[in-house]
Amino acid sequence: MVKILQVVGYKKSGKTTVVNRLIEAAKAQGMTVSVIKHHGDKSGQEIDIPLKRDHVTYMASGADESIVEGYDYVHKLMRHKTLEQIIAEDISAAPDLILIEGYKHAAYDKLVLLRSTEDCELRELVNIKGVIETAEISMTDFSQFL
Repeated sequence: MVKILQVVGYKKSGKTTVVNRLIEAAKAQGMTVSVIKHHGDKSGQEIDIPLKRDHVTYMASGADESIVEGYDYVHKLMRHKTLEQIIAEDISAAPDLILIEGYKHAAYDKLVLLRSTEDCELRELVNIKGVIETAEISMTDFSQFL
């Protein structure tokens, strides 16, 4: 059965670092891992891809999806889907673990990252399996969450 684990917290709380540590721990156990990242920053106009790139302009012209291959990777752009649709339709070959960065209000098991006491309202989210203070990330054994 596929395990799904979310990593949630506010900007600069260590989410990407924790996801990378979880990937490393899972791979050390021989697990296959897929990752879904929610880009929640509405202030920007890009998701780490310059808007002038060809495959992005295809989407702006109305394409329903745009796929680019190169540098040992395939990058796929598609129109908005829900998290559940992405998990059901876009994750290939049933991995052992799906890590989700973000989507705070989804109902999957989650690790909550706190930068300071100001982030305490995150403790009210559902299905919390662990809370990590940003200062504790380097000392945390992430295999305990797999």
